[in-house]
Amino acid sequence: MINLTGKVAIVTGAASFHGDDDPYRVGQGASTASLLAQLGAKVVLADIHGEVAEQRAKQIRADGGDAIAVETDVRVEEQVQRMVTTAVDEFGRLDILHNNAADLRIPWEPGDPPITEFVVDTFRTQIATLLLGPMLGCKHAIPAMVNTGGGSITCTSSISGEMGELNLTTYSVAKAGVNQLVRAVSAQHGKQGIRCNAVAPGLILSSPGLQLGDELITQYTRHCDTPHVGQPEDIARVVAFLHSDAARYITGQVIRVDGGFTEHSPMVTEGRASGLVAGTT
Repeated sequence: MINLTGKVAIVTGAASFHGDDDPYRVGQGASTASLLAQLGAKVVLADIHGEVAEQRAKQIRADGGDAIAVETDVRVEEQVQRMVTTAVDEFGRLDILHNNAADLRIPWEPGDPPITEFVVDTFRTQIATLLLGPMLGCKHAIPAMVNTGGGSITCTSSISGEMGELNLTTYSVAKAGVNQLVRAVSAQHGKQGIRCNAVAPGLILSSPGLQLGDELITQYTRHCDTPHVGQPEDIARVVAFLHSDAARYITGQVIRVDGGFTEHSPMVTEGRASGLVAGTT
């Protein structure tokens, strides 16, 4: 059993708000914040959508957890610094940072334009949230963690950061940068007691994943080794493990949580369909 009692955690993007018709749909950030609280951590829910984050924090408190919300735009250094300061002022320390905030306003379908048509301002906006945000989080969280003996950082990456994409160019470039960031943090601050890892989800059925529609979700599922695609809690459980003492010897790693989507040859799916290998489509 993972026990995070006494730990103080920040989760960015914790509101899991994507502007859909169900503003309180539980996504990866909200699910992770809730689970960390259930496991005993005191949680700071940081999100640009402050009111939604506060509703999430209220629910955690109603369920017996300890949580506060801080409106934070992770692209703005002063706000990230305030986020960390608030956590330390409120709870006395900082042990855990989960860099999860994302800008998913570009629809997954059709996604980004091709390289030859990409828009510089859109690229800068996406990079600022997806890569600069985690870098700023690490910059300001690490000193606070070192002051109390160390800590653990996780970043939400993506399997898109490890393979070529037809229509998520900026997103995949940013996530590849996140993968390198966790290695840099681990190399530079590991001896100070800082661990840093990334979680690389495949398709997760939160709001962005549901945008794909039934046909594309079915196509993705055919290429998974599992009979189902992921849910937000699948990511939350891995994040919680990485922040626990059970993962004390794991750092600088990118952990894929994708149902085996990226682990096999493309021919495996065709082999299943034709009956050449065990399993079903």
